[in-house]
Amino acid sequence: MKRILGVVALALVCVSACKQESAKTATVNIGQVIDRTGSIATPSWADSIRLAVGTANQALKQAGRNEIRFALVDANSGNAPDLARAGALQVVKKQGAKAVITDSSQDDIGIHMLAYDGDPEHALEVPVVCMACTSPNINNAAATDSDKVKEAALRNGKGWNFRTTMSDAYQARVLAHMLASTGNKGDVNGDGHFKLVIYASDDPYGHGFSDTLKKDVLRLASEATVEQVFHDVKAVPNEYHWAADVARLTDKRNEGSGKSDGVPDAVVAISFPKFEINFTKAYLDSKTRVRLVHTHNFRAARVLEALSAAVEGQEGTSQAVLADGNSARVFAEDLKALTSQAPAFRDAAAYDAAMTVMLATLHAVKHNKLKDAEQVTGAMIRDSMRAINDRAGEPVDAGIAGFARAAQLIHDGKPVDYQGASGPCDFDARGDIVAQLARFRVQGQFVDVEKFDCVADKECPPVRQVVGSK
Repeated sequence: MKRILGVVALALVCVSACKQESAKTATVNIGQVIDRTGSIATPSWADSIRLAVGTANQALKQAGRNEIRFALVDANSGNAPDLARAGALQVVKKQGAKAVITDSSQDDIGIHMLAYDGDPEHALEVPVVCMACTSPNINNAAATDSDKVKEAALRNGKGWNFRTTMSDAYQARVLAHMLASTGNKGDVNGDGHFKLVIYASDDPYGHGFSDTLKKDVLRLASEATVEQVFHDVKAVPNEYHWAADVARLTDKRNEGSGKSDGVPDAVVAISFPKFEINFTKAYLDSKTRVRLVHTHNFRAARVLEALSAAVEGQEGTSQAVLADGNSARVFAEDLKALTSQAPAFRDAAAYDAAMTVMLATLHAVKHNKLKDAEQVTGAMIRDSMRAINDRAGEPVDAGIAGFARAAQLIHDGKPVDYQGASGPCDFDARGDIVAQLARFRVQGQFVDVEKFDCVADKECPPVRQVVGSK
């Protein structure tokens, strides 16, 4: 009987101890407000974020850092600012997220406007990390807008906004050089004049990219003419008259000036995947000889699945799918093990968005000497976002081993320099990063045929011809 009572007593002690031990592990929620149903919905982005969180938790376990774990709380942005704002309020105010990961330029701006609209109920006070927003107006201290709340959000004066994808200012620079150096200073149809038409979505992303590209082209070819045409972002793809727009883009009339200034030498498309599919089909069906150049959103799996062999040989520019180096290799292997798919465009940026937030959280807990990681605040994480790319710190890679090493270094009070799967992830004073750009071509799949190094040189010179390119 005494033996039985002893076993029971030990069991009770174990239960109590186990509860105390489990109480030591704090869970920090990260909100992901990304498009599940709209014009840029890409399931692999959510897979990449999920991989990052699983990687971090496994690494923390291996490193013996049992005081913290991470979890995801989710909302659909629909690539619609109102829905994105509602999702951000849900994951932060109701589900306790200490940071938000989002996607497009308009979603990012919409969420960030909550910090400046004067309503205390809207104040998220958590860092917002965007993994697919590229508008040059974002995080621009000189940005202007008739909506003063939007203008304040674009200027990012409170420093809440970060992004793990490059501003289109860099891509515009590469595109402008590529176009202006073709033929006779951009003139490929032999009419003695370089004319470019830009076809863009009528939203902050489309206008920001289009305006920057126009400026860069005119800087390189002052005698050129640039026509800008915008399409409705609320258009129903299968009902919109894409063929009519193609005719407007490829005729001699310039809709900006109202004059006839010749057939264009090239058309650059700046839009979202669900629109790119129908527009490109109409463009190819028109049999026009005017060169079509794509930008990064064309590089979506759904575009290739829908158009298949019809777009063989089509070209464009984008941020490189992966950086060079060990982090990219580890991420690619881990994602393939999880999903059986190789990384697609923006997957690495989604992964790095989560990794940077989690590393910054570890730093914030250490820096603020918190005994309970659940006490970490969004402001603490924001203030630690740049501490994870300390040039004096030890380089740490993506993956379980890399995150475990970073966790140990941070715990020991030592600096780290995170090497992302998408690039260095060195946030500048604006909250932006730079990485490599690529010129891609459809060769059965999307293939990088040339890369441009914006990290070493912000003019983004070509660095090498990719092996296997044609």
